[in-house]
Amino acid sequence: MASVQDILEGEQLLERLWREPGRADLRCLVCQEPFTDDALIRTFRVEPPGNHDAGYSTVVPTRKGDILFFDRHMSCVVEHQVKFSAVSHVWDPNISQVQQQRQTVPQTPVAARNVLDISAKIYSGIEEAKDTADEVWLDYLSVPQWSDTLKNNIIRIMHKLFTTAEKTILYFADVDSDVVKQLYKKERSPERLNAVISVCNSQYFKRVWTAMEFIRSGCVRMMTSDCTCLSDLGDPAFFNRLYHVWNEEVRHYAQVQHLEGRVKMGKQGKNGKNQVPWSLGTLREAKALKRVNFAMGSTLLCKRGCRDQMDYLHALRGIVPVSSATPMSSDFKTEFYQVAWECLKAGDLSPLLMTPFMEMGDPRGPGHWSEFAFTDVFTWSLAEEKHAPVLEGETRFNDIGQILSLNLQEIGVVSVVRQPRDLTKFDLLLSFSFAAMTALEFDGPDVKDFVAAMERTHGAMPTIVMKNLEARKEVQRLQKALTRNFNKPALSRWPIQGEDDVKWLADALSLSQVHPGGTQSTLAKNSSEYGTMHCAPYDYTVGITCMGCHRIFAHRVASFVLPTELRFAKAYRIPELEYRFSHKNGLALLVQRDRVVGRMIWATPACACTRTETVTLRMPKLFLPKSFYDK
Repeated sequence: MASVQDILEGEQLLERLWREPGRADLRCLVCQEPFTDDALIRTFRVEPPGNHDAGYSTVVPTRKGDILFFDRHMSCVVEHQVKFSAVSHVWDPNISQVQQQRQTVPQTPVAARNVLDISAKIYSGIEEAKDTADEVWLDYLSVPQWSDTLKNNIIRIMHKLFTTAEKTILYFADVDSDVVKQLYKKERSPERLNAVISVCNSQYFKRVWTAMEFIRSGCVRMMTSDCTCLSDLGDPAFFNRLYHVWNEEVRHYAQVQHLEGRVKMGKQGKNGKNQVPWSLGTLREAKALKRVNFAMGSTLLCKRGCRDQMDYLHALRGIVPVSSATPMSSDFKTEFYQVAWECLKAGDLSPLLMTPFMEMGDPRGPGHWSEFAFTDVFTWSLAEEKHAPVLEGETRFNDIGQILSLNLQEIGVVSVVRQPRDLTKFDLLLSFSFAAMTALEFDGPDVKDFVAAMERTHGAMPTIVMKNLEARKEVQRLQKALTRNFNKPALSRWPIQGEDDVKWLADALSLSQVHPGGTQSTLAKNSSEYGTMHCAPYDYTVGITCMGCHRIFAHRVASFVLPTELRFAKAYRIPELEYRFSHKNGLALLVQRDRVVGRMIWATPACACTRTETVTLRMPKLFLPKSFYDK
């Protein structure tokens, strides 16, 4: 039980650090003006007790030494290029609990000791490292947690603070130095693979704020659990190494799911459910970009923990392509849609393409296979934009009802909906036997037409496939097989055995081989990440009829509705738009009236017909983030 003296000491320390009753008396060290509108950036140094050089704002004597604070406006820090190191970390649970109480509670003495001990240890680790600034920003000490006006002004510019810092220290409080050593071992071993899972399971990756801070940071250094600041590895948050080791392991398995099963992905581990590199989301890519499209940003943050919904919105506004602002109201849904709408106005079309709420029974949530991950891959897994859309004419926006009109390329009308696979068996070649026959039925027996269909249904590259067929002198053999099977209308799938069977077909089309630099074959990818991109099990192969030439072409689609609503939907291509995991000029929307009912990512032109149409769309019913709790 804490003594009265302990409680007073704890309360006095936190009151001194976290409450600023005389806010109007605070002055910026640079301009001497008060902190009325511009945010307070409070950095600190820890020095031995005694006299100190002038130039600090205030000093707080503690048992760990004198803490010298330096108060400046954010604008003054930027203008005068003040150097400081910012610390990105996950809060200690005791400290977090007391901070939220805003008054003395039985846990106050422990929280106060932890604030001081952790802060001093982190500072000492930074001080011992080379090439780090003398001053440090750490929210335990740098943010007046119980002074709402000052704190709220800081929260609104957190993204700018981490962008401005000379270095960001990523504090992995649950990753020790031995784990890092195992991670960087050259040879394959169970210990090295376990190190990947240990780092991926770190609490650091579980929070909304740390994700945003990492993304917006420039130069970073990692700090292990003993507060050792690692030498500059040129590998922020170990991501390059995590993926390198993981991909090396994947190459030793026929399907990535087998490796995921071995490491018990999604099963209960030391710090919750076991994570793997992909389940942490595209943080590495987002960091390189600093700002990302709405779909990528919202899904990167939506399953990480935070104290409340408004924190999520602040973090989201810090990484999407719209100006950061105070939410206009406390209604989360209204503000979430407003951010999406502002992104659309800025030219980011991802809110139209991301998987919306599914009225027919949304699979996301408890029980869905991806629930364990820290990114919502079912809603968005196309990653960042690689090429902007090239739209003809003016795009019109109506704020009332959030309706937009834009000019898109007409592809055609969905006339047939199929799901070409055996849902009772999971076999790559068996599934492909159904899919190949469907493509043959829709596109016909011409070799080049069939190969082109493989792009729209499986993501193959037609030029490479044709080149390989010609090099192996397989073109005529394939042509004969296509003609023979097309002339057997009763054939429901490509033959599993016999001459020119489905294994030969997959090999001939280069779909069963692992390509140089890859980890899985195209067929294997179609049963894993490509399936997710197409909302499996709501992925269909549809026949789309072109209104110009009246031909039917096979396309794989991600459907947001049941087949009855997908039938007769109109398909529109978004010219030149490309994301990292789509094909350029292959992004398309499926539309019923003014509602988006599906997407396509490989919908490159199948014929020479071209027609542009003005399409009016309502903002989709977005799938709202739900994971706002401390976990």
